[in-house]
Amino acid sequence: MKYSGPVVRPPHEANSVLLEVTVGCTHNQCRFCTFYRGTKFKIAPMSQIERDLKQVSRKNNKAKRVFAVGGDPFSLSVSKLQEIGSKIKEYLPKANIGMYARITSIKNKSVEELKVLRAIGINDLVIGVESGDDDVLKSVNKGYTSDEIIQECTKLEAAGISYIVIYLGGLAGQGKGEENAIKTANVFNQLNPTFLYLTTVTIFEDSDMYKDVIAGRFTESTEQERIQEMLTLIKNLKKSIIVDGRSVSNPIQFSGELPRDKGAITEMLEEVINNFTKEDELALRHLRDSINVI
Repeated sequence: MKYSGPVVRPPHEANSVLLEVTVGCTHNQCRFCTFYRGTKFKIAPMSQIERDLKQVSRKNNKAKRVFAVGGDPFSLSVSKLQEIGSKIKEYLPKANIGMYARITSIKNKSVEELKVLRAIGINDLVIGVESGDDDVLKSVNKGYTSDEIIQECTKLEAAGISYIVIYLGGLAGQGKGEENAIKTANVFNQLNPTFLYLTTVTIFEDSDMYKDVIAGRFTESTEQERIQEMLTLIKNLKKSIIVDGRSVSNPIQFSGELPRDKGAITEMLEEVINNFTKEDELALRHLRDSINVI
């Protein structure tokens, strides 16, 4: 298998075939993100893709899942995605296909075109929505609005494509986390994602957001505020969804299925907040700072 760029995948794709389809990210301008800095976006040649698929097929032609690597493979044209999907099916006939997608990469595809992609096995897209608060989306340069999130994800649902969303707590900054959580929950409540990854932002020195911190344009949320933000989001979610908050960037980790586990999760988070101390804040901040040197 050949990889010419960073390989980033969500946790649930740990056992999937990781197939390089694109390198880098089409947007690559989110102020908090450093995954693809210095990596120019490009499409892997079909000769490479076929060579990798042949290699996988020789070892396990019954593989059930392929995750197309790259920051936004879904940005490719429908015809290109069809070509890649057909080639995957040729060598791995039992596999369905997942990948990262941006809201903007859904925008240029009609519902009928999305149905075509679903028919060749593309499903369970992973979308780094990050927030449903327009002020936050603008400040971190996500490149879309909350209305566009609703519009484009509704198209996926109409086409029968399931999708997973990521919420990145702490993006609003100090004192604004709960408002961000409420607005985001309002967006999610109008949609039907199957899964929610809930994590919080860690600001690395090579990010644009770090420059904002140094310049005094952005003040980070405290660790206690981040926990309160997660609690507010959980309390305001009304749809059935699996929530996974077991990220290394989270001050407190949990997972569960809503609404079944809502009471247990909120009770646990409330207990943490009610018993939170200055020592807890310092310890959790130390853990977050250590992520920067991994």
